[in-house]
Amino acid sequence: MKAFILREPFKLERADVAEPKGPGPGQVLLAVKVIGICGSDLMGYQGKLSLMSYPRIMGHEFSGVIEAVGRDVSAVAPGDRVAVEPLISCGRCGPCLGGDYNVCETMQVMGVHVDGAHQERFLVRADRVHKLPDGLDLEEGALIEPLCVALEGTRRGLLTTEDRVAIFGAGSIGLCVLKAAQAYRVRETMVIDVLDERLEAAREMGATHTINAAKEDVPKRVANLTGGKGASAVVEASGAEEALRLAFIVAAYRARVSVIGYYKSPLVEINPVPIVKQELDVYGSRLYRNRFPLAISLVEKREVNLLDLVSHRFSFDDLPQAIATAMNLEKQPLKVLVRIGE
Repeated sequence: MKAFILREPFKLERADVAEPKGPGPGQVLLAVKVIGICGSDLMGYQGKLSLMSYPRIMGHEFSGVIEAVGRDVSAVAPGDRVAVEPLISCGRCGPCLGGDYNVCETMQVMGVHVDGAHQERFLVRADRVHKLPDGLDLEEGALIEPLCVALEGTRRGLLTTEDRVAIFGAGSIGLCVLKAAQAYRVRETMVIDVLDERLEAAREMGATHTINAAKEDVPKRVANLTGGKGASAVVEASGAEEALRLAFIVAAYRARVSVIGYYKSPLVEINPVPIVKQELDVYGSRLYRNRFPLAISLVEKREVNLLDLVSHRFSFDDLPQAIATAMNLEKQPLKVLVRIGE
């Protein structure tokens, strides 16, 4: 069967690989249908993701159709369309036993630590597939994963209907944060980025205010919009060091700051004074736990629209071009999807 293997940074090769055997007990055989290209895929492609080893079959945002199920699998059946939660947790460590499997001590992510969805079919744990309702298509299924990242970040940040929320980053994750904040019915949203096209997308998706950090004084603008008080909740979803620095400056007294972004440098310089002086609550947010059912429900009820995130679509044979497009900021891509077969 067909697969794309990242042999080393910048060296993506199409290859014929063996069909998977099985499925074994507790597994399903999945025919991959739609794959999303994520920022972490791009970092791995460039050799900038320390968690990834090579060679690697990437791909962790995806949906598909179940072809076969192993023994003791009853929740799904052949023919079911599913979204896949790409986390492989041990189930035995302290966090897992406490229900916090997203911070498993030996966490592995498909497409990063182990092979993922850039192949026509592969074996997946049955407890990591989520059946899609009839009203959801496979493209929406592939976008459930980034929405879950946003839902976890906003849950960690304890968003409420009273919040004025500053969101740093208007890429696909930041825009999913916007959608999650809207699902919380927050009072006001302020989306900050450096690209006008992405800010325009945020406005089209209902952002109350947008701020171009390359052209405007972000703290001053946030202060003006909030009567000098600052944002009561801040979500940093860009992974930009300057955005993290600004996140603490625009925060109001007793605000909550949720950090989703993954930073290229292990050392990011921030001023701790606002954290102490303003008694800020700072929350790290890693991946997600138990968010897939909620995300699917929000999309099924049309409380969240995901398809307006999609800017480009490619066939599986054109996967290298899809990755190149996602990396090309001149094209202003939001979410690039890749389809396998019909």
